[in-house]
Amino acid sequence: MTLCVGALGLLAACGSVDDDKEPAGSGGGGANGLDARQACMNYCNAVNANGCEDAESDCEDFCDEVMEDAGALCEDKAAVLFTCALSYASTCPRDVPPSCQEQMAEVQTCMETHGCAGGELCSGGGGVDGETTCSCEATCLGQRHEMRCETPAGGTTTCVCLVNSVEVGTCEEPLPDWCGVRKGCCQEFFNLP
Repeated sequence: MTLCVGALGLLAACGSVDDDKEPAGSGGGGANGLDARQACMNYCNAVNANGCEDAESDCEDFCDEVMEDAGALCEDKAAVLFTCALSYASTCPRDVPPSCQEQMAEVQTCMETHGCAGGELCSGGGGVDGETTCSCEATCLGQRHEMRCETPAGGTTTCVCLVNSVEVGTCEEPLPDWCGVRKGCCQEFFNLP
């Protein structure tokens, strides 16, 4: 998506936008009574309708993921951000528009305080003889949370859970595709919102 899910879990820089591409008279604006998911859907659908290069194929999935990343305590701020960004959808911005930077900062601050800011960075995949590995990390509630999982060929996935590089527990994951600090089995030790 042109204003991508990524580094901030909501809207993240995917390139750059020229200041002269901003629509005349645009500004911050409020959520106008819309809930955050609807504001996200409005933005996503507008980007898709404008044929932007990185249009999202499924706005339902995109907005579900965005709302999960924002968390319940930051949804109102996300609604304001998406409402601000909506007026730029026709320009296919690849970065948070300059007049929406304040709203972006508010979302980021909220997520740093109440959830996981910066999104998750995950890596891994299949290995030799059916073995798989996965590791994810995210800064949540001001601390670095990390999950490192391994699945031997035909075996059960075992994960090591770390907070600020200190092991806080291990767990077994029934399905190797549930790698993530908030979705995986390490959540029992992390207890993240």
